[in-house]
Amino acid sequence: MRKGKEEVKTVKLGRLEDGEKVQPASARTPAEPAKPAVTTALGLEFSPQTEELRKRYSIKEGVKGVVVTKVDPNSNAADKRVQVGELIVEIGQEPVNSPEDVTKRLDALKKEGKKSALLLDSNAQGEVRFVAVAMN
Repeated sequence: MRKGKEEVKTVKLGRLEDGEKVQPASARTPAEPAKPAVTTALGLEFSPQTEELRKRYSIKEGVKGVVVTKVDPNSNAADKRVQVGELIVEIGQEPVNSPEDVTKRLDALKKEGKKSALLLDSNAQGEVRFVAVAMN
């Protein structure tokens, strides 16, 4: 069953020959860890918080939000001094916890006819400020 519909699949079985050896599961190379979802908007690149990013940017424990991992130097966000390593805590006074939340919130603001997004920006120590960034 797949999505409530029955599917027919053809499977070809084989036999392991005596000369072939089975590779133990522990000897297999582990799968590449999934890369965190990254979103680009407002001239910024956002990534979910990971332990690696927390260490790289010295993000204080308990500081929540989406990490800014890249800033386009020609963007309005750069003009407003949003920097790599800062966190976006809220957009339009709604909390964001993932890059997907950022996209959804910005899309909602555009549908409302807004020309800019009000970001609650936090530095790595948890000090916050509001930044209005123009939406293109």
